[in-house]
Amino acid sequence: MWARHIPLNHKEKKMKKNTRFFALLLILVLALGMLTACGGSDEGTTDEGNGDAASGATVILVDENEEEFTYEVEAGKNLREALHDAGLIDDANFTNMFVETIDGHTAAMNDGVLWLMCDENKEQIMGFFEEHVLEEGETLYLIYTVAPNFDD
Repeated sequence: MWARHIPLNHKEKKMKKNTRFFALLLILVLALGMLTACGGSDEGTTDEGNGDAASGATVILVDENEEEFTYEVEAGKNLREALHDAGLIDDANFTNMFVETIDGHTAAMNDGVLWLMCDENKEQIMGFFEEHVLEEGETLYLIYTVAPNFDD
């Protein structure tokens, strides 16, 4: 027996047309997203007019000998991400609860020391590295500090 072609009613035709439209729309959105993700970045470039970084923050590391090391990092990211993206912390430090080694300088919790996050006046900022989002032009100190002993 031969299958008979049954014509689509108006509602079925409209549904088929809408499905094609949304499929095309989805493809366009995905293509635009890929173009945006793969597009060039001006990260690390400078404004040729005045030589300032496009969008940066300054992190000053103060080691155990009170020697200061200055780093320019990307603003708009949390401190942990900015340090990682600048190559100042490795993947192991990026995933640890506490960042211990920054650019070869270590403040290990097991030794009772840590990096104290402070503002430009060297006043403590409460919170964790992943909570503090760096603002453009901000200066942040990370100071080698003996951790408080909470057992006393």
